[in-house]
Amino acid sequence: MSIVKLILSVKNRAIFFLILFISGCTKINNQDSLKLYNGLLYDPDSGKPYTGKVYSLYSNGTKMRDGYFELGALDGEFTFYNNIGEIITPLEENRLIYKNGKKYNPEQEQPFWGMAYGIYESGHKLYEVVYENGLIIGDYQYFNIDGRTKAPIFLSLLVRRGDIFYQQDSPEPYTGPVFDIWENGNKMLSGAFKNSVKDGRWVEWFENGQPQKEHNYRFGFRHGYWAEWFENGLLEIEGHFVDGKEDGTWYYWYNNGQKEKEMNYDNGWWNGKFNKWYKNGLKMEELTYKEQAPVGVWQYWYDNGQQKEEKSYETGERNGEWAQWYPNGQMKQKTQYSNGKENGDWTFWYETGQKKEERSYKDGKRDGSWAYWYENGAKKEQRFYSNDFKSGTWMEWYDRQTREVRHYEDGQLDGRRTKWYVNGQLKEDGHYKSGKENGKWTYWRENGTVETSYDIRGNLLSRIIDE
Repeated sequence: MSIVKLILSVKNRAIFFLILFISGCTKINNQDSLKLYNGLLYDPDSGKPYTGKVYSLYSNGTKMRDGYFELGALDGEFTFYNNIGEIITPLEENRLIYKNGKKYNPEQEQPFWGMAYGIYESGHKLYEVVYENGLIIGDYQYFNIDGRTKAPIFLSLLVRRGDIFYQQDSPEPYTGPVFDIWENGNKMLSGAFKNSVKDGRWVEWFENGQPQKEHNYRFGFRHGYWAEWFENGLLEIEGHFVDGKEDGTWYYWYNNGQKEKEMNYDNGWWNGKFNKWYKNGLKMEELTYKEQAPVGVWQYWYDNGQQKEEKSYETGERNGEWAQWYPNGQMKQKTQYSNGKENGDWTFWYETGQKKEERSYKDGKRDGSWAYWYENGAKKEQRFYSNDFKSGTWMEWYDRQTREVRHYEDGQLDGRRTKWYVNGQLKEDGHYKSGKENGKWTYWRENGTVETSYDIRGNLLSRIIDE
């Protein structure tokens, strides 16, 4: 071996061991173990700005990112990883797409893992937030234009002019994080503004420290996960918004933890199943919508589990058989619709099971026989219609005693009309023609004596004068 090669070999070994030595001396810390102050990371042990490698982890323990800090500031760029350790590029958050309750990279089929960010109009980074399996983990972190972390300020310190919030002595609408606390020192709220409108994740707490609300916004519109809790810690509402409109499945609960409602939306429209329960856990309603229009069979129940009502829709219109029941299970009514109009025979019952009414429709118009009964089964009234006009002979009864008989033609009274008292005594008798009184009319008292009598021209024929 030549002297030159020997010198180079010794030199290379020295460089290699120097690199190993430097590498061994480099600090490596989880970012959560460091302290953030005035936009810089500090070593909590030495109290000095941190120099060394920093990493952050997903909740499943895999590495989310790593980078190198020099005197508390990031030196270079972070390297980001997905949940299986592949290096990835952070995405601007407004590029992510929402479906089935999660955010996706538009170029991938799996829910998004990694860092998402927003930018100032100047192009500088405004905030960053971590996603795991398509869901936001933790809080948004905001930055000043110079890249330093922006510390949150008390919401009460912002100055409101009209609908715009400003930081004192600043002409620009406020952009950045805010917070507030209860008198007992517990957190009250945490959120952020972008150009004075709510942006990102807003969280509110009850005074006892329990979470009260978690709302997400984009450019002031409700966007993303949306949840609210009862003060006992149980969920009250959970769902998602997309650009200010409800999307996907929304859930509602009673304060005892029992589910109250489950609703499905598509771009703000009711779409799919709509279920509702009583506080005792029994089903109250089961409905179906398609693009806001009712479709299919709708069912309702009483709080004892007994079926209450059943409806049928087709493309938003009432169609088919409808039915209602009393709480005791007895049928209450059975009706028919066709293309949104009343059609066919309609029947109604008393709670005892005795028939109450019978109606008949054709293409939304009254047509055919209509009958009514008393609860004891006695006939109460009989009517007839033709193409929605009153027609034929109509009769009314007291309990098993005739009360009135009259006749219609083309919707107008025509022919004889007679009424009786409950004791069977005649009350009045006369004729109509084309809806007007015609001919002789006589009126009786309940004792059978004639009270008044008129001729065809309305002239008084007789009248009893009380002494």
